[in-house]
Amino acid sequence: MTTHRPPLPPTGTTTTMNDRPGRRRSRGNAFYAESARAALGIGSEVHSLADVPLPLVHTALGVAVCAVVAALRPQLLGLRASVTVCGSLAMATAVTLILYDRFVYGRDLRHAIAATFLPVAAIAAFIAVLAGTGDLVLRVPAGFIAALVIGGIPHLGGLRAAGREGTRARLLRDGAGVVVLAPLLLTAFDGPLSRAASAGLCGGSVLLVSADALLTEELRGRVAVAGAIVIAAMMTGLVFVLPVGGRDTVRAALLLVVWYGLRGLVAALLSGHRRRALVVEYAVFVVGAGAVMAARILRG
Repeated sequence: MTTHRPPLPPTGTTTTMNDRPGRRRSRGNAFYAESARAALGIGSEVHSLADVPLPLVHTALGVAVCAVVAALRPQLLGLRASVTVCGSLAMATAVTLILYDRFVYGRDLRHAIAATFLPVAAIAAFIAVLAGTGDLVLRVPAGFIAALVIGGIPHLGGLRAAGREGTRARLLRDGAGVVVLAPLLLTAFDGPLSRAASAGLCGGSVLLVSADALLTEELRGRVAVAGAIVIAAMMTGLVFVLPVGGRDTVRAALLLVVWYGLRGLVAALLSGHRRRALVVEYAVFVVGAGAVMAARILRG
């Protein structure tokens, strides 16, 4: 008597939770490592949130850096000396974050160098706040935010590399970018700097924040940096196009809206799944803010 056995599942086609249709996966270092293992027939390694160390050392470093920046504020050293010294400190902070994570994080959990873009911009924003006002009500929150960005963004980069960056982490990263860029645009478009200095500040800060934001949209590194360069060039051009007489806080706020729209437009146009509704939505931000600025200029 012949017995019929149920067919065995094909080898090498096991289904995991991450293979469910409709699940959006973050393409970090862990994703590409897992893909390579799958191609070689090696079992995949599952990472959990516990694999990514808490950002205690990063935050302590951020607090220390902000304390040094406050001690070297422009009112004491002068603007040029303070910017030179604190700029060097920002670069040293980025190198420290990179080297520290190379020793602490596993190979598949190490964040990319781009995870230091926003911390460097946060230090620049703190310097801008220190130079622009002596009010502790503004200085203390600015230092607190800068320390949190220095401590938290590399941790979010580790979650991205582990493929564990969820919607909440993306929103936190986007919000941090907006908060960091706001005082930098205010200084560039409503500060005492010359046009050349304003253009340099605007271009550098927009480049760093935009690159971080576009990487959050899961664009590839070179594509994200190229898109950030385009956004930075357009925003820097506005320094020379807009009249000096209309510089104020309202214009800086409108320019922040313009940047947000440009960032969304570039992300939507460069992504693989281009959606017309999303392009129109971000274009409305750019056109609306531009129309308000044009109306204010015409009214004098």
